[in-house]
Amino acid sequence: MNKIMVVYIVGAGPGDMELVTLKAKRLIEEAEVIIYDRLINEEILNWAKAECKIIYMGKRDGESISSQQRQNEINSAIITYGRDYKVVRLKGGDPFIFGRGGEEALLCEASSIKFEVVPGISSFSAAPAYAGIPITHREYNSVFAVLTGHESTKAKAAINWSALPETIIILMGASKIQEISQKLIKVGRKKSTPVAAINWGTTLKQNTKLTTLGLLAEGLEGITPPTIFVIGVITNLHSKLNWFERKIKELKDKQIVIARAKKHSKESEKLLKAYKIESISMPLIEVVPRKFDIPRLDDFNAIVFTSVEGVNRVGEKVDLSTFKGKVFAIGPKTRNLLFEKFQINAHMGKKYNSEGLGKQILTNLQKGDKVLLLRSSAATNELKNMLKSIFIVSSVYLYDIKPLPADPNIVKDADAIFVMSASCAKGIELLDKKVLEKPIIISIGPETSKHLSIPHLTAREYTFQGMFNTYLNYLWS
Repeated sequence: MNKIMVVYIVGAGPGDMELVTLKAKRLIEEAEVIIYDRLINEEILNWAKAECKIIYMGKRDGESISSQQRQNEINSAIITYGRDYKVVRLKGGDPFIFGRGGEEALLCEASSIKFEVVPGISSFSAAPAYAGIPITHREYNSVFAVLTGHESTKAKAAINWSALPETIIILMGASKIQEISQKLIKVGRKKSTPVAAINWGTTLKQNTKLTTLGLLAEGLEGITPPTIFVIGVITNLHSKLNWFERKIKELKDKQIVIARAKKHSKESEKLLKAYKIESISMPLIEVVPRKFDIPRLDDFNAIVFTSVEGVNRVGEKVDLSTFKGKVFAIGPKTRNLLFEKFQINAHMGKKYNSEGLGKQILTNLQKGDKVLLLRSSAATNELKNMLKSIFIVSSVYLYDIKPLPADPNIVKDADAIFVMSASCAKGIELLDKKVLEKPIIISIGPETSKHLSIPHLTAREYTFQGMFNTYLNYLWS
């Protein structure tokens, strides 16, 4: 059966990854190529299969390239890959609402490339909803207008400012809001008209600033993209219905202890800092490098990495980009590092643990293939046992794990403890159970949970973000 090439122009929603449609998720999982831009929640890219080519085409900080130049690059990529691959073109919100999705669909049509459009939840409705602002309400209004802050230069698309309804929603308007406010005042809107500026709507960085048209017209500082503006008296309901930001405030006084390897806390600390949560590192293990020799990689059909540390250690000795066989990684961080350093599209299991990795290897190799496991000397035999009856399995131990003592003073006032590995779980178990009565304990996955006898929660996604989401669900349920 001939493979059908299709470009799917897919709406990725407003930011909250749970606001992605089921169809969008399925297409991301099936895609051979994903082309995405700036406002996509990058967590959803972890749904992609290992061999999927993922291309970022958004504007980077400090870049001077114009939006039209960038669009030309996107158009070129769509044509290049759309003829030979199943392409998902991921766009924030809904692709047909101020997202150039229509232009990209016309490009496909003109290039005789099959395409489909998958609508997404637009930020024009989602961000106000998360800010407690219903954009229609029987006692306030029954009509609204949605505008782009970057009005088309074509005369037929010009906005009739004097004919707009009472409620106006403006997307992509952070840089133009002063000018827009002045226009509205000029055609008769009162300077006292209330306005809500919703920054990073539907994400944990969401913040709503209440202001007026008059203040915006004067040039109110502190308005940065991505911000959605809601203009009209309907914004007065924000103070009563602001459900989401009330939940966010619950996080600000929380203390989260991260039980993990020494010197391995930058990513988690950065994430929690973005949400204004105090994070405290509690090193329970130390990675100790050991001397090792790497056999000739060309003698193997596949190599397997079970950690970022392993990639770094091996990468210091050999150029992995020259390896011709298949490469497997236990999770997104390891896979992403292999791509960033060596442009390797590693295979990864659906579950980020030994079982998931083993199933992926079993699916992608032939009986009798030679497999090299590159890992810690503390690794369990679960993965090796899954493989050794079918493949010829060799192991190289790259580093040792040294346990460190747990400090009870660190956890006594904590609201939560995130346990990042089985080795860390063993350290937690040595603490007096009384100091563990207050904090909620979150395990990164089932293998870590096996070593915790105390009550705890297990993350559904075996990543730090997955642990954080599990904690949020507990707090907010």
